[in-house]
Amino acid sequence: MIKGKDKKNSPDYVKAFHNDYVITIGRHPRFNWVTHTDKDYMYFLYITRTEKNFVSKNSAHVGNFNILCHQQTFYDYHHLMLVIEPILSEYILESEKIFKICMLVQELEYQSEPAQ
Repeated sequence: MIKGKDKKNSPDYVKAFHNDYVITIGRHPRFNWVTHTDKDYMYFLYITRTEKNFVSKNSAHVGNFNILCHQQTFYDYHHLMLVIEPILSEYILESEKIFKICMLVQELEYQSEPAQ
């Protein structure tokens, strides 16, 4: 599992690999045109699958392609955490791995809170 870093050494995305699937969960400052929420950040979930396929019809060259399996936008952390477990369980059967991903996602939300 990978935690993406920005210039301030705080993660702005989490990337997890499971078999052929790549799960990416990112946090981004809320866009100004999003007015139905007062939260500071939005969250994005992408699940892709790597698949080998022919590059063109006229050659035998094979390349890796990323196939988008799931994409969803969340306007707050709470909504993301309510639905992330059922979504991940469609692609990952190991509950321990789902738990680890959820704990990394939690770091996205609570990274800026001062330690006591």
